[in-house]
Amino acid sequence: MKSYWALIKRELLEHRGAFLYAPAVLTIALFGMIIFSITVGDTEYRHTVSGELPVAWMNTGVELYVLALAAIFAMWSGYLMIALFFYYADSFSADRRNNSLLFWKSMPQSDLKILTSKALAGISIFPLLIFIFALITGFLAYLMSFLIAARIPILPLIGPAEMLWAWTQMGITGAVFFMLSILWYAPILAWVAGLSTLVQRWSIPLAFLIPGVIVLVERITSYGRGGSRPIATYLQYRANGILDDSQVFQQMINGLNFSPFALVAEMFAQIDWVQMVIGLVVAAVAVYLASEYRRRRLEA
Repeated sequence: MKSYWALIKRELLEHRGAFLYAPAVLTIALFGMIIFSITVGDTEYRHTVSGELPVAWMNTGVELYVLALAAIFAMWSGYLMIALFFYYADSFSADRRNNSLLFWKSMPQSDLKILTSKALAGISIFPLLIFIFALITGFLAYLMSFLIAARIPILPLIGPAEMLWAWTQMGITGAVFFMLSILWYAPILAWVAGLSTLVQRWSIPLAFLIPGVIVLVERITSYGRGGSRPIATYLQYRANGILDDSQVFQQMINGLNFSPFALVAEMFAQIDWVQMVIGLVVAAVAVYLASEYRRRRLEA
């Protein structure tokens, strides 16, 4: 277990730029721009905003804060998925470029153990770091609400107790959303990781090019026949995520009564668990095959 922790810690040290430094810079830049726009922006916000907000938000700020938290978690979730995509496209072959693979093999550490540690880092410590940044962003958004309310008095404020309760509920909801999204996209991440083992830095363009060619061939062969396109349909289904047809977000936008835990219940009810398990099996097989390729290639 200590060797696994050492391997995962190595991944953190090697990729802290994407999962630690860059999110910190983005957070500072985002709130810097918000503060700048509030302090020197247009003074005619009040009349514009009052005509656009749902009536329910004029009475309480809880719904508005919950919607802001939902947007924050959605934003950081998008960042996490993009960062993980590039992480897996690089990490499975990075140690072959700098010869550290020879060092870890001499300890000895098996290729399966090394690649498993990389996969575990991508579904544990890196999402945890981004989740912490999401929580920090949500807290800073509450502090910013006082500055915004000073410029736009019509916007309601919420007390610390209400804020803490909404922040906690949405934090739990966001954590569930992060983890389920990662597990749902696991075969896509494993796909680009496996390609990186074979073609290294060409894995990113090929990750899009190969499915694109397959879908194009499917479309050409089915043209004029009125037949279904199962490959294209399935790829779109996978890419849409776990909340493709969610009605809860629409309730939030309309300012209706909403419990963050309702979103958790909808996520669990909406997920195709059979496809989830199939995707995880495919991801595990991809990691195993990649480790076997690395082992045989090095020994050769």
